[in-house]
Amino acid sequence: MSDEALTFSELRKIMKKEKRQQDLSQLENNFFIKSGQYLQRKKNSAPEREYKNAKRVLDKIIEYRRSKIVKNAKIAVKSSVRTSDLNLLPREQQLFLEVKEIFQEYIEEIDEVLDQEITEIPDIEQEEPVKEEENEEDVEEIKEGYDKVKIVSDVPEFMGTDLESYGPFDEGEKVEIPEDNAEILVNRGNAEKIKVD
Repeated sequence: MSDEALTFSELRKIMKKEKRQQDLSQLENNFFIKSGQYLQRKKNSAPEREYKNAKRVLDKIIEYRRSKIVKNAKIAVKSSVRTSDLNLLPREQQLFLEVKEIFQEYIEEIDEVLDQEITEIPDIEQEEPVKEEENEEDVEEIKEGYDKVKIVSDVPEFMGTDLESYGPFDEGEKVEIPEDNAEILVNRGNAEKIKVD
């Protein structure tokens, strides 16, 4: 990536690379700043669909990198992993160190409990599991004339029957598209319909 402004094509390449490889890919230190500027441009001057697509790809990049950071922080507790070896961005280094510290404290606490000499088994009340509150976002309503599908193989960008641009979509994504387009993708084996209660 050069000093020039980001493009959607570059973001897609970065996302696919992060998805494909186990290690964090090397990005410029100002990647998040440039990404923010790119999103702002899309939000201010491009169709909403383009902004949403760009935001979705950037969210995927962040998600893939965050998972790798947590994995490496866990490994670093037992081995000599240095932040300089991981292609971490400046904002990611802090996350790595904090997560590593949490894992370290957890291991030490467990070791301390295991090393204690217990003469009697303490009477510990069984705590009830915390129930997760139902998230309003989990209860989805599908617009009339649209279907929710799960993408089972990559789908390039296409024009929907509502004359809106959709995609590109990656395997595993859940998307809402016009019924006719959903039926075409399902028949081609690119997607599976999701039943919404």
